[in-house]
Amino acid sequence: MTEGPGMMAPDDPHGAPALRSRSLVPGVPTVLQLRDFRRFWIASLISNCGSWLQTVAAGYLIYHLTHSPGMVGALSLVSRGPAFLFSTSGGKIADRFDRRRIGRWTFALQGVAAGGMAVMSLIGALSVPVIFALTFALGVGFALGLPAMLALVPALVPPEHFEQAVSLNAAGVNVARLAGPAIGGVLLSVVGTTWCFGLNAFSFVALILVLLWVHVREMGPRPSGVSTRFALRFARQDPAIRRLLISITMFAALAAPVQELAPVIAHVLGAGAAGLGLLLGAMGAGALVGAWVLDRLQAHGLTRDVAISLATIVFAIMMSGMAVAPTLALGLLGMALCGAFWIWMFILINTSIQLRTPRSMIGRMLGLYQLAVIGPIAIGSLLAGLWAEIVGIRVSLVTCSVLLVAWGIWTMRRRVPEIDDGRASEPELATN
Repeated sequence: MTEGPGMMAPDDPHGAPALRSRSLVPGVPTVLQLRDFRRFWIASLISNCGSWLQTVAAGYLIYHLTHSPGMVGALSLVSRGPAFLFSTSGGKIADRFDRRRIGRWTFALQGVAAGGMAVMSLIGALSVPVIFALTFALGVGFALGLPAMLALVPALVPPEHFEQAVSLNAAGVNVARLAGPAIGGVLLSVVGTTWCFGLNAFSFVALILVLLWVHVREMGPRPSGVSTRFALRFARQDPAIRRLLISITMFAALAAPVQELAPVIAHVLGAGAAGLGLLLGAMGAGALVGAWVLDRLQAHGLTRDVAISLATIVFAIMMSGMAVAPTLALGLLGMALCGAFWIWMFILINTSIQLRTPRSMIGRMLGLYQLAVIGPIAIGSLLAGLWAEIVGIRVSLVTCSVLLVAWGIWTMRRRVPEIDDGRASEPELATN
């Protein structure tokens, strides 16, 4: 997860942002040589690793207690459900208040909730209702804080490094996706759930400390504020923003079950806690490779509009292959290939929205983006889990794949070139 009004890379005459500058240290991305961004990126990496420890332990524990794919899907709904309630509020707060302070308070809330789960696990008092309640509290902190954290990145780097910072931030999330589940699976099998929950609680301390120390760049005067209704109207009327939000909604709903129902997949493949960690870790490893490949292809002219449709179709094909994999080894390969195109979607759509949105409504639009991601993940995973109760996890995932391929083909046939244009002009703002 990753505050100031959203400063973007300056648009060139053709609408393409400035992408790269020469690194002073060979092999090290230029943006990581900026102290404040580097500190923030490392702390975010630590915190995201901790969150994956929590995800692995909670999902495994729920399946162990209930043996129900539907209950694992329900855990996802409880975790992401606060996005329905608080994502737009988080965007509004991000546009109006100090984003560092927002981060400190929301990370503190998440740390307390994770710490409470560790204590309850230590004393043997964890039950399904307790796990759900504390997971919901974690989700509230995440939903309120994420728009501010996404919008903080531009205030930590010069404008010409913005897109590199967004891509590296996404890559950091997937380094955590690689390391966190693998570590979580080992810890879960060796020392149990308490350590996973406790380490997640401590991981938030790093981000809180960094947010006390970092300095943000002067971004100009704060906007007076844009009403959520106005931001929704802009999103509906702008063809690029409309397509981007609908695309990520469809993708999140139909692709997320491969990740959220991983404990069920691990059980079907005959893998235990360590196998669950390996499956999620393989997805993260694939995402790292996918981010690198995407960067190379974009450097050679691949447009974001085409890449989004391509990623949707290829991911769906890879997910169907993973769903029918007969062995853990083939399942790991399938998860890695899914991860490669999963990260394409989130890098491409996150970056495209921030490059297209007028600066006055960055926070609100990121709130809508968060709602379009987290809400569908929760609903899609719950429905896929309930469907898996009837037809099995393999058929459930293949069903999602078929629907996602159909959507990807439709978007490929109805392209929206405005996605690759420059920033939309500032509309006449409606405040609230």
